[in-house]
Amino acid sequence: MTRAIPPGPLGNALGPLDPVGLLGADQQHVVTRAQLRRLGVPSGTIAHRLRPGGPWQQVLPRVICLQTGRLTAHQRLRAALAYAAPKGRSPQTGEVLLTGFAVLADAGLPSAGHPADLVGVDVLIPGRRRVGDRGFVRIHRAAGPMPGGYERDDGLWSTTVARALADLAPREPGLRRFRALCAEAVQRRHCELGELLDHLLARPGSLGLPQVAQVVEDLTSGARSVVEGEARDLLRGSGLSEPLWNPVLFLDGRFLAVPDAYWPHACVALEIDSRAWHLRPADQDRSRVRANRLTTAGLPVVRTTPVQLRRDPTPVLHELTALLTTGPHGPHARITWRRAR
Repeated sequence: MTRAIPPGPLGNALGPLDPVGLLGADQQHVVTRAQLRRLGVPSGTIAHRLRPGGPWQQVLPRVICLQTGRLTAHQRLRAALAYAAPKGRSPQTGEVLLTGFAVLADAGLPSAGHPADLVGVDVLIPGRRRVGDRGFVRIHRAAGPMPGGYERDDGLWSTTVARALADLAPREPGLRRFRALCAEAVQRRHCELGELLDHLLARPGSLGLPQVAQVVEDLTSGARSVVEGEARDLLRGSGLSEPLWNPVLFLDGRFLAVPDAYWPHACVALEIDSRAWHLRPADQDRSRVRANRLTTAGLPVVRTTPVQLRRDPTPVLHELTALLTTGPHGPHARITWRRAR
């Protein structure tokens, strides 16, 4: 049960318009001890209100919530920024920034989960600051100058999605989820491919992290989803040649389609049908239209699903092997292509 600040001696002492209450309302009831002291609240009064059963609670060092009960998702973000900010300074100046999952979940990346379900809050601070992980706050230090941030709709300061992924990389050893996050960010246009690659490679030794090296290789090859990355692994393991991933195909100089994978020497396309990796129902329709356009144009199309590739890829590999070794097929001489961007 949450209790707001009750009227009492503090409110009466500060006048009819309680500045503490006004400050708390403006900041979702999350304040710092320094802010309270600047308003003239004595240390003894702060300690009294933070007593067991009192109306306030200490959520992090120097950070107080002027309510009891469980913090909301927004309050946790605000508290994390307040904790990481320079002592006595407002966290709303961009000197510390939300990063990692706090940014990716807010952007709506499916693999990041819902903002309300975040276990920890990632915060980026200048490299020389002496602030460590505490409670639900995970501290990331900028290797160089702090990047430019932006103020979100909720008034909190954040890095870009590309920077958030780069900050997360050293602490996200699981290849599958990191691969998914990067692919979703590019596929859903939350960042440009070049911007993401720049951030991933900016940290010294980043390519020594297996998850970063794999994601960079996937993205530069043109793969734009986890399932395409897994298909790349499968094809390489089978000994088949590397296809173009998501190339733009033209028939007689006119746009034809963008298949998931395409072998230009054999004029063979691979389509991986998966509703989970398309953004909207309209994109599912476009996927079917795309495959039909390829077939109508005379290109052999091998169709599969992520489940089939994971459980029993042998029939797909046999079909691809037969087509690649007997090609070129169909309108080979009339097809031109451009790599994925």
